[in-house]
Amino acid sequence: MAATAQVKLVVTLDGLNKPVEFPISWSTTTTPTKYVMGRQVTTADTAEALEMGDLATALLVVIECITNDVDIDCNYSSSFSADITCNEGEAQVFTPAGTVYVKNNDAAEASTFDYLVIGI
Repeated sequence: MAATAQVKLVVTLDGLNKPVEFPISWSTTTTPTKYVMGRQVTTADTAEALEMGDLATALLVVIECITNDVDIDCNYSSSFSADITCNEGEAQVFTPAGTVYVKNNDAAEASTFDYLVIGI
């Protein structure tokens, strides 16, 4: 059986006249063959590649920021440009368009985040 990767999230709001549900899902269009999970701590004020081990291509990335907001560049080329900010206590799910780089969002602070990268 081939591997699949899908994220499902349902936002439910109760107590305001009638319940409201808002389902969201992400999935890969390419069959994943590897994954990397970990915790990364950034070097303050320094853009650095997301630690992906031997993954060649990331298909789906989930980042949960533990401390100090982290900026994410989903298609790093020659200089860092934040595409997404993941605030402390929040999570982001995205499909990168290229090499993923991270950098602390708050000056002179190191960010800590947990992550899961699914890819090939």
